[in-house]
Amino acid sequence: MKLNTYIVKILILAISLAMPALAYTQERKEKAVNKQTVVTPKKKKAKQSATSPNKIQQTKNKKQSQTEEEIRTACKAERRAKRAEAERATRKGEKKSTDKNKKAAISKNKRDAAKGKKRPAAAPNKKRNGKSAPTASKRRFIALKTNVPFDALVVQNLALEVEVHKQVTIDFPVMWSISDIEREHGLRTIAFQPEGRWWLKSAQEGGHFFGLHAHAAWFNLKWEDNRYQTEKRPLLGAGISYGYRLPLGKHWGAEFNLGFGYANMQYNTYYNIENGARIDSRLRNYWGITRAGLSLVYRF
Repeated sequence: MKLNTYIVKILILAISLAMPALAYTQERKEKAVNKQTVVTPKKKKAKQSATSPNKIQQTKNKKQSQTEEEIRTACKAERRAKRAEAERATRKGEKKSTDKNKKAAISKNKRDAAKGKKRPAAAPNKKRNGKSAPTASKRRFIALKTNVPFDALVVQNLALEVEVHKQVTIDFPVMWSISDIEREHGLRTIAFQPEGRWWLKSAQEGGHFFGLHAHAAWFNLKWEDNRYQTEKRPLLGAGISYGYRLPLGKHWGAEFNLGFGYANMQYNTYYNIENGARIDSRLRNYWGITRAGLSLVYRF
């Protein structure tokens, strides 16, 4: 009985001691909770106050960068506009200069047309090894010719024709014969017949031409019973001619010509025998064909 009473007393004492401790701990917990509820908004407010200047600075920096970007964009646009305006002005100036050149060329053509002149067409000019190659229009026309019918009559001949202008050439034929065909027939002669020619198109192209020629010749002609020979002066004369040249290739061609004119000759007549006596002397004026030929032409 005494033991149970003692145990009960001990329990009461322990409960009485534990109650204040529990009350104290409960009060501490409540204070801690209240402290947390009070401190948390302050911390949040402090955090907000700490972060708000950063946000303001970031906003300012952002606005400043946007402003700088807009300024750069505006400057680029202004530079583009100035460049485009300069290009337009350049094109406009080039167009004006081209128009001026065209107008000058047109006015020059009109003046040339009024004067009866034609502007030569620009010839193609190919370059080889840095040098301009001579074109056909730049090369002077030079040709060698022989009159085939005269060759058949054993009268050797050779002519040289040279261009002195686009439509003007000089033809210089030489004819000679130093042998007899037979005892009663033969011709020994040397003759010159220079001619100036005017071509309807050009000497390069060929075609129709008109000529003015002169002639000089010394001859010793045997025919049947008589022999005719010039002594004091040669045969002299002049005439006009017409002709046509047909190109047969790059270098070869054929030419026909026929001329009429006058010739004055003074000659002696002899018997056609060895050391034949002179019969008489004559002075003759001739009108008729003075030039005829069918020539083979080689152009250089």
